[in-house]
Amino acid sequence: MRPRTVALFSLSGAPGVTLAATALAAVWPEERGAVLVEADASGGDIALWRRLPASPGLTDLAAALRHGASGGYDGGGPVGHAQALPGGLPVCPAPSSADRADGAVRLLAQNAGSLAADDGPVTVLDLGRLAPRSATAHLAAHADAALLVAQDDLAQLRRLQESAAHLFETLPGLRTVISGGDRSTAEVSDAVGMPVWGRLPADPKSAAFLRGEKNLRRPHKRPLFKTAASLARTLIRDAAQTRERAEAAT
Repeated sequence: MRPRTVALFSLSGAPGVTLAATALAAVWPEERGAVLVEADASGGDIALWRRLPASPGLTDLAAALRHGASGGYDGGGPVGHAQALPGGLPVCPAPSSADRADGAVRLLAQNAGSLAADDGPVTVLDLGRLAPRSATAHLAAHADAALLVAQDDLAQLRRLQESAAHLFETLPGLRTVISGGDRSTAEVSDAVGMPVWGRLPADPKSAAFLRGEKNLRRPHKRPLFKTAASLARTLIRDAAQTRERAEAAT
């Protein structure tokens, strides 16, 4: 058992969900790698950052899944509707306008089970901001792992604290990731009254690199990418341990 889909989202503000999702997909350690799907109903950033054409991308993927295409390597899944970023990461960018992106995300949510296959790359979903009972919430609920990204500031942590009970009830496998700040995960956990699974460091150079504004000689040595790789390995290890416990119980 391995995670086939990993969803990242926020509740408010701009804690860097797209940057975190891109970094995680770029350093995914398995041989099959990962494909990034920008499923943000409010509109995407990647095409603007990287000056990518509108197609192929999220709209094409949503239409293909609607007609029954699978998530493997047959050209119907995310890889078949992706563009390659410099370095090779396949990405399905979302339309920049909310009206077009929202419709595509709704279609995607109706076919959430077809977003990935056992023999394909992991699908990393950038869901942007999550609202209750929305299409993005449906996608998060169907992901094998859901990562809530929150910035280490009072307003976002308060929103996280107020929403914790509902989130953990609807997303049993939810993991909380704090972005930026200098407090330890234990301190943040005490402040919000819920476990904090990981932290993404503030790394302006890596952020500029991911937005296409800066070149880096060895990006994998940067703090953001090193941390993202560590989180990916933990997700894979946790999935393996879950499988072992399930097999032992049978």
